Amino acid sequence: MYTTYKCSPPVTGNTKAVLTLNSFQAGGDGGRPSECDNQYHSDDTPVVAFPTGWYSGGDRCLNYITVSANGRSVKAKVVDECDSTMGCDDEHDYQPPCPNNIVDASKAVWKALGIPEDARLQACQPSGKIRGIKPPPGQCNPENDSDCCKQGKMYTTYKCSPPVTGNTKAVLTLNSFQAGGDGGGPSECDNQYHSDDTPVVALSTGWYSGGDRCLNYITVSANGRNVKAKVVDECDSTMGCDEEHDYQPPCPNNIVDASKAVWKALGIPEGPVQRRVPQVQSPLPVKPALTTPRSKLDDLKEGTSKTVAVNHARLQACQPSGKIRGIKPPPGQCNPENDSDCCKQGKMYTTYKCSPPVTGNTKAVLTLNSFQKGGDGGGPSECDDQYHADDTPVVALSTGWYSAGDRCLNYITVSANGRSVKAKVVDECDSTMGCDDEHDYQPPCPNNIVDASKAVWEALGIPEGNWGDYDITWSDA
Repeated sequence: MYTTYKCSPPVTGNTKAVLTLNSFQAGGDGGRPSECDNQYHSDDTPVVAFPTGWYSGGDRCLNYITVSANGRSVKAKVVDECDSTMGCDDEHDYQPPCPNNIVDASKAVWKALGIPEDARLQACQPSGKIRGIKPPPGQCNPENDSDCCKQGKMYTTYKCSPPVTGNTKAVLTLNSFQAGGDGGGPSECDNQYHSDDTPVVALSTGWYSGGDRCLNYITVSANGRNVKAKVVDECDSTMGCDEEHDYQPPCPNNIVDASKAVWKALGIPEGPVQRRVPQVQSPLPVKPALTTPRSKLDDLKEGTSKTVAVNHARLQACQPSGKIRGIKPPPGQCNPENDSDCCKQGKMYTTYKCSPPVTGNTKAVLTLNSFQKGGDGGGPSECDDQYHADDTPVVALSTGWYSAGDRCLNYITVSANGRSVKAKVVDECDSTMGCDDEHDYQPPCPNNIVDASKAVWEALGIPEGNWGDYDITWSDA
């Protein structure tokens, strides 16, 4: 599922944006001629496309903007829209909808800003896409929450990874390299399996570098600790969704895929990491979505090890209580209002009986729910057996925070976007069960959710285009 927007952040004298690279010339990745003038534009011409909100129905067409980064500025002509409202069709060259904060620029803009080409490629341009197929029964191992390919879904491939510097960001993921683990066959570097108790890693294709880093050591740092780990395999970014790759998707291009021994040595709690994070702003392009924990990969030289530091965000102290297997909802039995998820046949969902500790400023993820009759909240609220209008500030809390009803009909203070609002706790967002009639065939709730009515979102002044998942803090009122 791709998020769409009809708006962009407000324009100021110094509007923050993410600069991305595009080719507006014939045959380039921009696709068809530019919308403003029905022309192609050479890579040597400083031109840009704006997301839908900033494009403003063409009001900025053929006007100039000033783009500033790296201590320099360049004037560029607006010639096209980077459509935030639609995508994944022939008209959009089968590319996803554009984020709402993009300045999609020609090479001339990047050159004028003096951004080195390796930095321009920090996001590393995709090499193509492959179409997923449904794995044969038992042919994809979902251990460690590994993804299995989905029929018809398009997956991006890469032949490169971000440049390796003294402070290269990466994403640490969990893998089992032992026989029968989700890593599939023996490791590529030595044709051996490796126990979960051995600190080993696989690197995305670009960093794997054709095997140049095979059997060398890197040092992974996170959570105030360090561990040396041997590179034993490639996390293939170029292919996937076939028997050779255990019917798993291509690897993103910024992965350090590590055994349990690495995670344990770093002292990272076994509970899952919170993956819903706000967008990262940067004066340089960051195209891959950042998840947590994020890691940094230093240069690696044969026979030596250098530091890979992990900037590790919002670890949950609470351990999962188990998993449930999703079932396909009967027709009409799951309400997808407010982008609510519906359970998927066979998918494993993590359950919790606890939530992170409550403080005076508890971090959480705000989600959108309708507690009124016919809304995606399902039946009446648990605390009072009543429905509640969308214009009433009410919330449901994850099971641990709901505390078996101890917070029922109490008020909490929700803070975000420089504002605060009091909201009444009227329901539980059940983290222990899901995928059944009682739960509207929706998955179990994560353990860090404040599921709020539209009135809460409106009171916080969050633009409607950003409604969905939003980082907040809350406290008991």
